[in-house]
Parts: sequence; C-alpha cells; structure tokens
Amino acid sequence: MDFEVVLPDNWSGRLWQQGGGGFDGFIDSAVVLDAAGKVQALSRAVGQQAAVYATSNGGNRQSVAAEAGPMVWFDGTPAGAQSLQDYDYASVGKTVHFAKALTAEFYGRKPSKTYFSGCSNGGRNAYAAIQRWPEEYDGVVSGCMGMDLAGQTAMWMNIAKVDGTPAMPTATQWNRLYQAAVAACDARDGLTDGIIANYAGCDFDVGTQACGQAGASSDPSICLSAAQVATAKTLVSSLTSSAGSVVYSKYQWADWSTSFYGVLGGAYMAIATSDVSWITSPARQATFDLGQHLGPLTVGLQQTGADNDKRAVADFIAAGKKVIHWHDGADELVSLEDHQRNIALVHEMAKAKGLADPAQASRFFIVPGTNHSGGQALTAVDWSQAIVDWVEAGIAPSQLTYTASTAAQGVRTLPVCPYPQYPRYVSGDTSLSTSYTCTAP
Repeated sequence: MDFEVVLPDNWSGRLWQQGGGGFDGFIDSAVVLDAAGKVQALSRAVGQQAAVYATSNGGNRQSVAAEAGPMVWFDGTPAGAQSLQDYDYASVGKTVHFAKALTAEFYGRKPSKTYFSGCSNGGRNAYAAIQRWPEEYDGVVSGCMGMDLAGQTAMWMNIAKVDGTPAMPTATQWNRLYQAAVAACDARDGLTDGIIANYAGCDFDVGTQACGQAGASSDPSICLSAAQVATAKTLVSSLTSSAGSVVYSKYQWADWSTSFYGVLGGAYMAIATSDVSWITSPARQATFDLGQHLGPLTVGLQQTGADNDKRAVADFIAAGKKVIHWHDGADELVSLEDHQRNIALVHEMAKAKGLADPAQASRFFIVPGTNHSGGQALTAVDWSQAIVDWVEAGIAPSQLTYTASTAAQGVRTLPVCPYPQYPRYVSGDTSLSTSYTCTAP
C-alpha cells in the first residue's frame, strides 16, 4: 500500500480522509504540482479547513501491471489476496490509523475531529468507514454510490450480457438517445440549458427513438432497433426479481455512451465468486442470469467485505453522527434512485433505533446535470465546509452550490438541492445560483 499524508503548519485539529475510485491503484493527492515541482493547487480540505489530509492507493498500483487491480487479486499469491482485502475494506482502516498515529507523533496530539469523503468506489469506502470504524469518524460525505454493490453489479451484468450483440446500442446511439431525452425534458426546470434538472419530471419514452417512429432519426445507424429499445428500457426501469421485488432501482436519464458495465460488473462478480472468467471472458458475462447468480453474488460480496451494511450506517446516524449523501444528477454508472432507496431504508432503521427525525443526521443532495463523479471536487461543491459546519457548529445543510466552468458558458453556479427537489429557474442571470429555487417535483 502507498499512502499520502499532508501535515499543514496551521493545523486546525481536523483530519480529512479521502476515498479512492474505480479499482483504486492511485493516490488522489491533495497537491497539484507543475512540471517544475511547484504547487499549483491545494485541496480545500488542507487550504481552507487546515486539516491533515490522508489517502491511499487502496492496496494496488495501476501503474504496475503485475500489481494492478483487478487481475492482481486473482493471481494466487498471498500479496494478491491481501491486495483484494485492502480493496474490499481494509485500506480504509489502515489509512486512518496510520494517519492518526503520524498526526499524533508530528503534532503531539490526536485529531479533534475526523472526516471521510469519497465518491464512486470512494463512496463505498465512506460507508465502509462508517460500518467498520465508526468510532474513528465524526462526519462522512458519501457520493455516487448506493450502499448495495450486489444489486448494482446485477444491473451492470444485466446490461453487459448483451454487449457485442445487435441488441446493444452503439456509443453514437446512446448519445443521441440522451440528447433526445434532454430535448424533451430540459425546459421542465424553467430553462433550456442542456440539463435535465427536473429529473423526476422527465417521462421521456425510449420507444419514440425506434426506427420508423416520427420522432426518431431516419438514419438506421442512429435510430434504435426493437432489441436496442428493449436494452435501453432496462436502464430506465427497475431491475426486479421473479417475485417482483426491486433488486436495483432505475436510472435517471444519462449519457450511457461511455459506460463500461462489463468491466465493472465482471470484476465484482469475480470478487464474489473467485471466478476470474467473469473478467476475462465476454462469453461468461453473456451467461449472467439474475435468478441463478444474484444469490451467490450477494453472499460473496458480503463475505469478502466488499458490500456495505445498511444497519451499521443506521447505527452511525442514530448515534447523532453526521452523513451527507449525494449523487450526480445524470450519473450513467450508479443509479441515484437506488441510492435514495437505500438511504430511505437506512432512515427507517434509524427511526427504529430511536432517532425521531433522520434528517437531523443524514441528508441526500443531487448535483444538477453532472455525470458520474462530476460533483466530487471540493471546488465543484464544497462538501468540506458543509460537513464541518454540521458537525462543529450544528448548522445542517439545506442547500449547497455547484460551480462549473465551461468554454461555452463560462463560470456558472447552480443550487444543489435536497432530494427530490430540483433547481428551478425563476428569473435573473442564468449563471447565478440565486436565480433558481429548490422546488419539489
């Protein structure tokens, strides 16, 4: 394992732990250097919060082929097995314990407050931190990961099994389908700006893009065949078992042209079953059957420690500790609706443990229009200030601000609203968040 710990001179007493992403294997550094080694940027966790910053590579090295996940996890060596355990959960604990020991040695005292933040696999890391080391943390920020890796993997595999067949839309077709959805639903937030901010109000029908339909392209390489329509509908419909129970909630509209479900789903199938052919063989992926494979997948991910325990998250918030959950509004990899479904389950569990109002300790926000991980940077949304204010000053977040900069629009700010509200344009400068109001769908 590789670690980074940044120890600021003006230490505030805080420790900020950053999660990883994807299959990990890299350091999400707090410091950006230029070619000459000069500091060009510094994480707000250090520069604004004056916190010790701690992160790790999750137990593998993507830059070294023989040490890179996911294949190193199945190489049959003790080091490979340890790397998998580190990825599943252990790196989170190793990082916080190492960072706290180093902090105590350097400053002569332990951190007074400790925070964890992560998105995607880092969001899974965040829930693992709560689950396994709740005593170490005061506040946690978890983004774009839904607390149900088994259900998520099942959805990925349900799509990946048709990859390479005529039923899978091409990247161009996925992109044009998303653009058609944007064209149909964009204005429902009061402004036509290329974003479906009112995601709950979008009832766009995939079938309108079937070849031969009036609203579809006449180009057969862009319009969708009947089989491709069926594939697309699996993403905007909840995945259910034969008994009708929800395995994974539907996606909101996103651009699925660059998604890689087989790569991700295959790796987690391999973790659950120790069968590496789920990674290496498209033919194996094509055999995925929900009824046959969901049980072993669920049990396997629980046994390895890769999946999250919602009961532990409920215990954490019932104890009064704070969690900010968030999701990208146009996430193409992880369903914001499934994240919400699991947060609702956690809140019901917390109520059963005596927490009358879960919003006292746990809130869910949507970053408008961003794709997977688009709202992660603290310069995009200042999650650090939000969680510090909640933990240390008792100021619960009710609305945050997303800041984006594009060549076409320049700098623009939008409200980050609590689920299920969305930012509705009212009047004034469309580039300012003050021109919008968080509105119920």
